[in-house]
Amino acid sequence: MNKSNMKKLFTLLAFLPLVALASESEITVKAPIDPTNKESLQRGAHTFINYCLNCHSAKYMRYNRLVDIGFTEKQIKDNLLFAGEKVGDTMQVAIDPVEAKKWFGVTPPDLSVEVRARGAD
Repeated sequence: MNKSNMKKLFTLLAFLPLVALASESEITVKAPIDPTNKESLQRGAHTFINYCLNCHSAKYMRYNRLVDIGFTEKQIKDNLLFAGEKVGDTMQVAIDPVEAKKWFGVTPPDLSVEVRARGAD
């Protein structure tokens, strides 16, 4: 290893603790959550159903509860149900839990109770 590379490595190692401290401090920052912002909640629900629900279940949440954030039953049926679910069904995971554990090492957790478990932030 030449002298230039040694200096770069030393500089990187010297600043590594500062990067770790900076990333830890960001965890304590409060999230700017506005539970009255229906558009944001609807975007989040749409994103969750389209992307997260493939691996993470929300088995304690029913699709019809999305009317609480401003969706109509027609919008739920037309935009959020893809595999023959009914509006009153619970949000089940699409992946087989045995396969998920084999692929990821653990079964992805059910996210319907995460807010209660971790708090709003």
